[in-house]
Amino acid sequence: MKTYSFIGSDKNAGKTTAFKAVYQQMHNDPARRPLCITSIGINGEEADSYEGGSKPTIRLSRDTFFISSGEQLHRHTGKYEILATFREPHFSRDYILGRCLTGFAVVLEGPNSGQEILRLKEDLQQRLPAETILLIDGSIDRQFLARPEISDGFFFAVLFSSRAAQQQKTRNFLSALSIVSCPEATARLIRQYKNEATKSLLMDAQGNLRYRGEVMPYSDKDLLQACEAANDQHGILYLDGAFTSSLHEALACYQNLDVVLDNFSQYLNISTGPGKTILFRPGLFLLNPVRIQALYLKQETDFAPDLLPGHTRAINLFRTDHHEIGI
Repeated sequence: MKTYSFIGSDKNAGKTTAFKAVYQQMHNDPARRPLCITSIGINGEEADSYEGGSKPTIRLSRDTFFISSGEQLHRHTGKYEILATFREPHFSRDYILGRCLTGFAVVLEGPNSGQEILRLKEDLQQRLPAETILLIDGSIDRQFLARPEISDGFFFAVLFSSRAAQQQKTRNFLSALSIVSCPEATARLIRQYKNEATKSLLMDAQGNLRYRGEVMPYSDKDLLQACEAANDQHGILYLDGAFTSSLHEALACYQNLDVVLDNFSQYLNISTGPGKTILFRPGLFLLNPVRIQALYLKQETDFAPDLLPGHTRAINLFRTDHHEIGI
């Protein structure tokens, strides 16, 4: 089973519109694979729960598999068949795996945490055809959906606004998408030392382990002390946790250091608020490459095309025929 997630840079960036377009393109493909649709949290409401405006509804076609809560499905009796129910203690509430008997518009309400999504995937792999594609409609504060253990790839909706703060936020998102993968020798070294509990590794140029941490790097004082003690020689620092603005600032002076983030979504925690620009001297790399399938643009103002990461398909939601969208 392949999994693709949809994330966005901002509220109303067009994420659900992109989700619908990709779903319809996959469904209409003559050689289509079975599709299973869900959301992290609630999505598909006709009205925005925060701003009150209209939102694009999600209409599922016949034979599509889906996951939603019983609360969202009580009005649709007879339109779907129940294949399984996911309950406590593994899930915070009851969710239903169904198959559409006819087309209907539905509010999707799926698991709201990474651990629940992983457990759901394990169950689905036992119940659905192996060639099934799982599509997860995400949200602006659920960038972890792009983590490699959750998704085989992701679609990213980006808003270009005239607001200065939002423009900086968008630049940070796009910068994260452009971070390159670390050398294969470095990746092999990291995988040699890391385990499920590892949150940080500090290695010297010869590949010797200087420090291993199992707490979030931004709160690990011993990690920062180890970096300071090793600053006289080249080193490799692997981080599997939020790369916060405070951690970014603390490491900025170490020009002999190569920082390797586990995946790009961790860089999105850099503060976009007002403040001085900090020169970051270490090299910055990713252990897991950016698996972006396409970039969807909602353009409210002009932007410099060179902001977009190279070799990434960019689709303007209001200027491109959605029927041309594909994986």
